[in-house]
Amino acid sequence: MAARDRNLAGFVTEEPPYSLLVRGIEQDVLPAARRYGMGTLTYSPLAGGWLSGRWRKDAAPVPTSAARPSARFDMTSVANQRKLEVVDALARVAEEAGLTLIQMAIAFVINPPGVTSATIGPRTMEQLASQLPAAGMTPSTEVLDAIDALVAPRRHPEPR
Repeated sequence: MAARDRNLAGFVTEEPPYSLLVRGIEQDVLPAARRYGMGTLTYSPLAGGWLSGRWRKDAAPVPTSAARPSARFDMTSVANQRKLEVVDALARVAEEAGLTLIQMAIAFVINPPGVTSATIGPRTMEQLASQLPAAGMTPSTEVLDAIDALVAPRRHPEPR
């Protein structure tokens, strides 16, 4: 509105993080984008690797990049233990639906009204091949309900 009042170009897109684990944009960003005719180009649909299957409960720890804060991936923290529990439960939902966790995670973030696209970050052709099928998938109502039961809309599995 400020841009319009000043005869300036307004915002045309927003770029927030969005994933099965980080759903805060459902409360305000997506409704505002739809209301004002903006696009939403989300990023981190795999939640920084949490939804890639890289970290699982009772699995051996996987070293992280030096660029990532080690506390964020400290598997002994209570918050990360809770996140591991949620990821395992989400993986079971995906398996029951005949999907991989990666496919379900990406399909989840590209289908809501107001989402224009999602930025994915594969580093290898194998990773790209595992992510591309999600572009043609739409999660069923049953899958969405199961996801909501694990990570309620507009909430996170741990304090941020």
